[in-house]
Amino acid sequence: MHRTTGVARQAIAVIAAAALTTIGLLGLETAPAEAVRPPAIPSASTAQYELDRLTVAAESHNSSYDRDLFPHWSSVGGGCTARQFVLQRDGSNVETGSDCQPDSGSWQSDFDDTWTEDVSNATIDHVVALHEAWGSGAWAWSTSEREAFANDIENPQLWIASRSSNSSKGSYDPAEWMPSNSSVRCDYVKAWIHVKYTYDLTADSAEHEALQSHMTDYCGTSGGDPGEGECTGSNGSSQTIAEGTTISSTVDLDCDGSASSSSSVTVNISHPYYGDIRVALTAPDGSYRVLQESGSGSGNFGSRTYNLDLSSESASGTWTLKVTDTYDGGSTGTLNGWTISV
Repeated sequence: MHRTTGVARQAIAVIAAAALTTIGLLGLETAPAEAVRPPAIPSASTAQYELDRLTVAAESHNSSYDRDLFPHWSSVGGGCTARQFVLQRDGSNVETGSDCQPDSGSWQSDFDDTWTEDVSNATIDHVVALHEAWGSGAWAWSTSEREAFANDIENPQLWIASRSSNSSKGSYDPAEWMPSNSSVRCDYVKAWIHVKYTYDLTADSAEHEALQSHMTDYCGTSGGDPGEGECTGSNGSSQTIAEGTTISSTVDLDCDGSASSSSSVTVNISHPYYGDIRVALTAPDGSYRVLQESGSGSGNFGSRTYNLDLSSESASGTWTLKVTDTYDGGSTGTLNGWTISV
């Protein structure tokens, strides 16, 4: 299996234009809906695979860091900045004006499990802080690469956070700071690892040790290379899911032997009515499995992981995810990306 190296190439304008049509639905509810976390948070097995492959190295060039070297809150299409896009994507019942700025809604800070209906209190945190990224390798990037990192709406890099939790976190890594909300810690660590892996950023020894400890404590995984026949692949290319249509996305794996009985598929979709969506997986030999059938549920689809017994399948070959919007006349959605670990 070959993974993309270097700074991720994000199709920001495309994903923003598609996803913005799903937002701004209803007025403010009396009680907030379930919070929405950022896209593409990997499964625990995928995050462990990525952690095992992070380069461990001391940070450098920290004295030359300047926040202005990372142009941020740039336009991501549809007249919206990355900040405005995330406030809409991960908020509840958000309504915006013609300038894309939210006028009403509610927002959860997962880090401390607090809600606000005042958008000025909903800050956007870079999960891997810009200063941390600089010392971990971003000092060698071009300005355009740092801008892509600072405005990444496809990976789990941008989180809504209260002012107090954002200030408390600062530029600390997971060896120095963890969210006070213990229920988010597994996803937080998986997101941190995935961002560092995606951008080929290093981790210092204390950070790497803490990440493994947190993965063990909060996600139930342990270190070391995957066993024989176990490997992981991802497709981070976004696709629009038009009403009443099916889209396909593929991952090519080059592995040894058969797939595992404890395989997993993690799918991230932006769609306000998850009940409209049907998800299926086709194995390299053409066998077909429905991961999620459509229904009548409402609320954002978000990131979902499906645990599968694929031991009857060869691990190598082309795995195909098929996503269907079963309701013609509903809302357009976006497949943000998916990961398979076999």
